[in-house]
Amino acid sequence: MDKLKVKGKHRHIIPIVLMFFVFGLSCKDDQVKSDPSQQPFDPSKPVLVSDFIPKEGGAHQKMVIYGDNFGNDTSLVRVTIGGKKAVVVNVLGNCLYCFVPSGAFSGEIVVNVGTGDNVQSVTAGQVFDYQKKMVVGTLTGYRNEYDNQGWKDGPFETAAGFRNEGCLEFDPLYPHHLYVVYDHGDIQLLDLKNRMVSTPLSRSAFGNHRLRSISFTNDGKYMLVSVDTSSSGVGNSPSVYILRRNADGTFSSQGNPQLLAAYMQCNGAALHPVNNNEVYFNSYQRGQVFRLDLNDYFNTVNRGDMWAPTWAAGNYTELFTIQDTYWEFKIHMHPTGNYAYIIVINMHYILRTDYNWTEKRFAPPYVVAGQVRAPGWADGAGTSARLDRPYQGVFVKNPDYVEEGRSDEYDFYFAEYWTHSIRKLTPEGIVSTFAGRGRSGQAADNNYWGSEDGDLREVARFRHPTGIAYDEESNTFYILDTVGRKIRTISMEEEDAEDMGENENDNG
Repeated sequence: MDKLKVKGKHRHIIPIVLMFFVFGLSCKDDQVKSDPSQQPFDPSKPVLVSDFIPKEGGAHQKMVIYGDNFGNDTSLVRVTIGGKKAVVVNVLGNCLYCFVPSGAFSGEIVVNVGTGDNVQSVTAGQVFDYQKKMVVGTLTGYRNEYDNQGWKDGPFETAAGFRNEGCLEFDPLYPHHLYVVYDHGDIQLLDLKNRMVSTPLSRSAFGNHRLRSISFTNDGKYMLVSVDTSSSGVGNSPSVYILRRNADGTFSSQGNPQLLAAYMQCNGAALHPVNNNEVYFNSYQRGQVFRLDLNDYFNTVNRGDMWAPTWAAGNYTELFTIQDTYWEFKIHMHPTGNYAYIIVINMHYILRTDYNWTEKRFAPPYVVAGQVRAPGWADGAGTSARLDRPYQGVFVKNPDYVEEGRSDEYDFYFAEYWTHSIRKLTPEGIVSTFAGRGRSGQAADNNYWGSEDGDLREVARFRHPTGIAYDEESNTFYILDTVGRKIRTISMEEEDAEDMGENENDNG
């Protein structure tokens, strides 16, 4: 099974759907009630399970179980699959219609009919081939009834906060270290190995400016922190700081951050992943993108005459502007370095800028998804898609693309604030909704936002997500769910996960 996509093995799905349709109608047809197969449950007769379809599938898969003496009252029928309680939709005497629950790993099907001393329990002779799928979970954080849980470092089980807009970034030298940089806050560290949250970097270490992004040099020795301020005027306000890694491999406020670049109102900075030490940062002032050569900085530092703020003014080149003044945007580098996506947060679209390998710089960009000043939620291709405050994105290798030998092997996943979802952008410019906006939750409260974990589209909901990171080794996404006050995950179901549903083995 592919990492990010379940193979389409269910060639019989169309006839099953048609059967469900007919089944649903027949349950409402008064004429069918005279059929012996729809007589009420008879405690004096045995309950039998003879077959079920489909034989394989994942959570929320529709299933029909065949047998005898199921009765016609859903309140008397309980079904467990893999020890998890299934939702029974309808019963028709010799068959019943249900949904496969999450976490039904063993696949054992048990049907219970009746109440009290009249309950009969029967186990199907064949097990359902349960196939794991990607689901949304919660890693750490919580929101209480009054939303006054505050900020608490410590074990994942008790940590709290995660409430400001921000971005996520993995440490390239310590892949179990995930940093969270908050737009109006400090920089937190999630130690995924030891399951601990700490705050190693305070906002005060960067002049109490608004923190916008973090990135790392290609060798992992330095961290770059972009800040947003206009306090010193055009060409002089801090834009990007550089921070040396401590001897023990950590980063901290005592690491003596130094100013790397100064213009004004920077929204983010990124390094080219192949050509070492090319730094690209931007400005909200006129939508500019600047290029800075980090080698020049290190050469100056090595001479011993610089490591001071005055070096940071004018040591860069303006490449282009993206559209107009006051465009808030972030730059995301493709792993090959061939191009970068520019997410324009406050104008609801995504640009692409292609890299010129000869000149070693990026070219003026063009729109690949969404439309300027046209917020909305609509999946589609290119400018027909609608986005609403996309925030941070991450490139993820698609195994199917690798197998097919495509030139571009990566999809781009991004967190979108106002649609409460995680979206996906393919190399061809097709936008789809990957996770969030769970349909079952919407049916209950009519909201697209929520805090439910589970199936990516049927159940899971987010509430104003902004940050996203991806760990290729574990095939796990991490999401900063700001109003939910949590760090959420998207990963493959695990048999020991507590959030896969309540075990229901009783006959009650």
